[in-house]
Amino acid sequence: MTILLTLFAAGLLTILLPCILPLVPIVLGASLSGRNKWRPLVTTVGMAASFVAFTFVLQILLRQFVQLADLVRVATYYALVLFGICFVVARPRLQIGLAVVGATPFFWGQGRLVLAMAPVLGAVAVTLGGRLATRLQNAGAAVQQGASKNLGSESLLSAFVVGLTLGLVWVPCAGPALGFALTLVRDQPNFRAFLALTSYAVGAALPLLMIGYGGQRAIRGARGFSRYSGKIKQASGAVLVLSALAFQFQWFTALQTWLSEHTRAASIGSAIEERLVGRAMATPSGMPATSATSRAATLPPLPKLGPAPELAGLGPWYNSSPLSLAALKGKVVLVDFWTYSCINCLRTLPHIQDLWSKYKDQPFVVVGVHAPEFTFEKKPENVADAIRTHKLTYPVAQDNDFATWKAFANQYWPAKYLIDAQGMIRYTHFGEGGYDETDQAVQRLLEELGRTPSTSTGAASSAAMRREAPEMQISPETYLGPRGWTSFVNRASSPDARLHRYVAPPALPVDEFALAGAWQLVDGERQVLRSSSGEIHYHALAGEVNLVLGLEKGGAPVLVNVRVDGKLAKSLTVDHHDLYNLYAGSYGDHEVAIAIHGPSLAAYAFTFGG
Repeated sequence: MTILLTLFAAGLLTILLPCILPLVPIVLGASLSGRNKWRPLVTTVGMAASFVAFTFVLQILLRQFVQLADLVRVATYYALVLFGICFVVARPRLQIGLAVVGATPFFWGQGRLVLAMAPVLGAVAVTLGGRLATRLQNAGAAVQQGASKNLGSESLLSAFVVGLTLGLVWVPCAGPALGFALTLVRDQPNFRAFLALTSYAVGAALPLLMIGYGGQRAIRGARGFSRYSGKIKQASGAVLVLSALAFQFQWFTALQTWLSEHTRAASIGSAIEERLVGRAMATPSGMPATSATSRAATLPPLPKLGPAPELAGLGPWYNSSPLSLAALKGKVVLVDFWTYSCINCLRTLPHIQDLWSKYKDQPFVVVGVHAPEFTFEKKPENVADAIRTHKLTYPVAQDNDFATWKAFANQYWPAKYLIDAQGMIRYTHFGEGGYDETDQAVQRLLEELGRTPSTSTGAASSAAMRREAPEMQISPETYLGPRGWTSFVNRASSPDARLHRYVAPPALPVDEFALAGAWQLVDGERQVLRSSSGEIHYHALAGEVNLVLGLEKGGAPVLVNVRVDGKLAKSLTVDHHDLYNLYAGSYGDHEVAIAIHGPSLAAYAFTFGG
């Protein structure tokens, strides 16, 4: 009960946060667009209900369908535009024409089919919506006198649907308390999580309900209200249209950034919520760090470590039709877990490819299992591009749901599991290195099948010829989100999704980083620059520095200048999600300063080499 009351109070406090500002004019617009006294209540109830329902859908289902989730978001903005058009314009033909034209700025870049279908669906929605509203109004004529024929003028249905759209718009506005509730939904999607979200949603809806009724009462109290009711409805429609455009083109984000930089609006509510919620509700940030095994140069006998679980939930497949371990019985199988933004994984790929080239004419198969570390790595086109870039010719499959990852109880990127012809795991290796040892293990299992592969057969193995780099101390992989929070020098007290204005300290300890500018933690995995410029600083012990970077949707390419030990080392343009090399030079203690010239850049994680 204490947690539910705390979440309810935290919901009330969202009225003090800048991210709630976009909802205020929409709630006012929906409340004032008709005379029915129930409009504010119906709108806020719709908002709270859709927030809870859609959060479960987004957290549990749509997170597996990245493009669909993005399409739902855009469609929500377009729905607000349709309601606004129907509030402003009375003539059905003009409504349909504006609905068709208005679809383009929202669905541009979503694909030709979506761009072609959206105007048609918008026109149908406006037409059918008007007819449905008319029937509902006629059925309730005793309650709603003077109902009009257009969707939204007096229909409570229109107010409810506008509220439903607000639930989707509101999902990104997350603080520590909501982060706690979302963690419950993701990890334990049960009735307790439902109550937690509902408590937060009801708390957030109450101030908006008061605003809606306050605005309604103020307008009705003015003399001559009935004379201007039509104009008020049209103004409310204009607010809906402008709000939808502001969401689509990130104008509200710019406003929130300005408030964060120039006022205390972003800090008052945050400070109160942090005191209320406390660190106990913060989203857990711990995660096992990647480690490597160390073995003797001479490979000992390979023990039977247990039966290999079946490959599960993989797809799409590349370079092969779908495979199963049952069908591969009688062959030696190397299962390699990797992800294309992990520098440690990328360093192992040439060696895996060499093994495939060397033994592909033997009863030997490599299965690359791509398990995404970040959301953007789930997109098939990105994985296919990485496979082409690194010239991989062995079978690879995506494990977006981590079904095979969980079946193997895997915890690391990269990770190799070598399976014999009877389906038993005989050898594992986690992290980089051990390339000669892995080659010897493959030969050992092939010899058990009566094969005597020579190191000179087939393509010469460049992996066997390479000398493995001597081990040296280097900076660990460092995430800019919650997983790397303890390395974030000028961090907020706990991870949250609000805008923060950071000032970089003059010096950093080794293996720690700092931000400068206005940044926002998004989806608990990336820092997004919201100001027009910003910086990332890292004190590295390495000879190679890499950073996973990308752009938020709709962002323009961003110029990045990298200075190492005070000298300009590199300039690059970030125009897509990828692992970017920032420095490759002498091993040592280096101060890395990354100057970013433009908003919407997303930073995920640092990786290093010797």
